Amino acid sequence: MKRLITLVAILAMTGVVLAGGTGGIAGIVVNSQTGNPISGAMIVARGDSNQMGRARTNARGVYLIEDLGPAHYRVSASARGYEPAVYPRAVGVHEGQVTRGINFRLIPNQQPEPGVITGRVVDHRTGEPIQGAVVVALGKNCRGRARTDDHGRYAIRRLRPGVYRVKAKARHYIKQSFPRPVPVRAGQTVENINFALQPKPHKGAIAGRVINARTHQPIAGAVVIAHGKHGTARAVTGRNGFYRIVRLDPGLYRVTAMKRGYRPETFPRPVPVRAGHATKHVDFFLHQLRVDAD
Repeated sequence: MKRLITLVAILAMTGVVLAGGTGGIAGIVVNSQTGNPISGAMIVARGDSNQMGRARTNARGVYLIEDLGPAHYRVSASARGYEPAVYPRAVGVHEGQVTRGINFRLIPNQQPEPGVITGRVVDHRTGEPIQGAVVVALGKNCRGRARTDDHGRYAIRRLRPGVYRVKAKARHYIKQSFPRPVPVRAGQTVENINFALQPKPHKGAIAGRVINARTHQPIAGAVVIAHGKHGTARAVTGRNGFYRIVRLDPGLYRVTAMKRGYRPETFPRPVPVRAGHATKHVDFFLHQLRVDAD
């Protein structure tokens, strides 16, 4: 009965008056697994001499390409969610006729079942879970991310099969990458991709005063620069000659003070900075440059 209805539908569509000197191609497009018609499929016919025609299927999966010049055509079908298909042989079109039965059974796209990466993020020193850490999985054609819960657990879902680089980061902690690529297969849950993040070291500071070597008066507006392996930082002295260089990573620094009209001076030894501490009394006595009279 279903086949009869389909045949009637095709005949109804192809019972048209074709333009003089032209023909047509007609058929039906269905789902290869269910046999159900596919609505909105695009059918394209390409001829020997760059002739082309196209049409879309209706709600019953039926199509009709009209106004084709007599020739042989390569006919293809495509639809969203399906693998495209090409009719296995050239289709001849004759003047005043519709070539019927050019049917397609399209195969649904086989989307692989997504995979999942799971694990836990903790503090390296205490072993306590880190809540709100961001874990990112980076693949060739896919990426995903997730945040840890109050137990430090995370799950990155909807990952395509492939190999991923996984990284974790959290506020006040040093970012970390998982030491090896993580393969994910279709439908697989990869467990125990865990991280133990190192807390960022607390910053330190250098403080002191810049004074006129002859008058022992404070020098305002002097620039004090601290240079270490982690970078360079600076501060400017206030009205009383005091300065404080903050947010320094622990380590040794070479500290120099300068002011226009004065000879720059470098502190005689490297200045150590410890996490959470300020190294004080790094003082400078600048000598004013002599200005010769004309």
